[in-house]
Amino acid sequence: MGFALLLIVVAVLGLSACESIGFYSQVVKGHSQIMLKRESIDRVVKKESTDQELRRKLSIIKRARLFAVETLKLPDNGSYTQYVDTGRPYVVWNVIATKPYSIHPIEHCFPVAGCVSYRGYFKKAAAEAYAEKLKAQGLDVIISGASAYSTLGWFSDPVLNTMLYRSDLGLAGLVFHELSHQQVYKAGDTAFNESFATTVELAGAKVWAASHEIGQQDLAKYKQAKSRSAEVVKIILEQRRKLGEAYRKIDPKDTQKLAEIKKQGFAELREAYKRLRIKGGGSKGYDKWFAGTLNNASLVLFGDYHGWVSAFDELLKQSQGDWPRFYESVAALAKMNKEARRKRLEELTSSYSGEF
Repeated sequence: MGFALLLIVVAVLGLSACESIGFYSQVVKGHSQIMLKRESIDRVVKKESTDQELRRKLSIIKRARLFAVETLKLPDNGSYTQYVDTGRPYVVWNVIATKPYSIHPIEHCFPVAGCVSYRGYFKKAAAEAYAEKLKAQGLDVIISGASAYSTLGWFSDPVLNTMLYRSDLGLAGLVFHELSHQQVYKAGDTAFNESFATTVELAGAKVWAASHEIGQQDLAKYKQAKSRSAEVVKIILEQRRKLGEAYRKIDPKDTQKLAEIKKQGFAELREAYKRLRIKGGGSKGYDKWFAGTLNNASLVLFGDYHGWVSAFDELLKQSQGDWPRFYESVAALAKMNKEARRKRLEELTSSYSGEF
């Protein structure tokens, strides 16, 4: 999630508001602490004291990074050549908020990186304090822990302990995802950026598996997990669309009706997931998500990360698997104004007929 670049750049430029100074100070401090703890992956792997599983996973990441550069033609720099143990389960905690009857996030805008749909904190307590402040304003709010973030090539992003819970294929995919942010990034369009990176992640992992003799059982598990997730995301995005349409049809002053629509919408979402679970879909992770408190903010990141994946899949298909050609097409989309870009992405989504 590429918020580090925008926050660090703005902090360097300097701001006058006390709240802003405090916010950016924690970002600079948090990021700096991570950078100061970096250690060469080669060195960590060679150390006798290194845990065998950590050594194995770092070796996978090292190979995945080389594959990303040589095969996927992603940027070749110092990113993911170093390791940091943050000592915590997430590297940052992102606060996402919406108005009580809107599916659109409250955006935070900065020079260079533009507007994003979340605000990140390196300490959970700070994220919780900001979330409470937003809740007091009547907004829908969630806090989402992130295992990684990208500085878009401005710094050499390290591998973090928070990334390592993934499967072997998942680790490779994460490297592809984060390096994609350094390949193409459109300031102010989170959905575009994250959907593009997700497409590279999934397509890249598929190519990686085919060329690295990944066991059929492991590959099947990876595909099944991704398929299950895609099914859940589909019903979430559909309900998000329905809620958005329903909200727009109601007079903004009729909060009672809006509240009823909202309650009904989330009840329908839970019921849809229940039906999917009965059919064998879903997962324990999503069980936990659906059992928690759901609100409009809960739906935001699903749109950001998956909303245009089919469009980018179609673009990759049209590029016939030629990665540089694909990136050129994505870069061309990034140069369009937002309305034209959205129209083109909708056209690509309509044209999508399956994997390349």
